[in-house]
Amino acid sequence: MIRRTLSALFGTILFSVAVPIGYYFAFDGFPEGLKGFVVIVGVGAVVGAILGAFFPRVFGFIFEMFLDP
Repeated sequence: MIRRTLSALFGTILFSVAVPIGYYFAFDGFPEGLKGFVVIVGVGAVVGAILGAFFPRVFGFIFEMFLDP
């Protein structure tokens, strides 16, 4: 249970950063300014949490790769 929760948290953080960056590069901006940016970050957070909860081993491995020097 703890592993799944931590993977969901890491997925949330990872996708909250990655999805807006990808959206910006794909479409050269955000829809409707700050409101559009917040919506994109929220969608990334929800998707990251769901994927992290469904695939805890993958996100745990990625997390360990970030921490391993």
